[in-house]
Amino acid sequence: MPNSNYIRGANYERKLVNEAKACGCLAFRSAGSHSPVDVCVFDEREKVVWFIQAKIGKKSQNKLKKEFERELEDFTIKFKVCEG
Repeated sequence: MPNSNYIRGANYERKLVNEAKACGCLAFRSAGSHSPVDVCVFDEREKVVWFIQAKIGKKSQNKLKKEFERELEDFTIKFKVCEG
């Protein structure tokens, strides 16, 4: 039987993906990847790309941000918002 925390987390990720799609965005989850990114959302209207780490627990956002930065410290990450 799958871990109940995994099931809750996966359901939450699916909920985020479905909400983004309902708003007209392209969205997908990185299922079972153990990566720092659980959900990717591309908002073509706003020209924004979201990388989401979905958490159900009570871990602080600052701690999550530091973990995310540490895991990706060897990458160059560029964020671009285009305004017309």
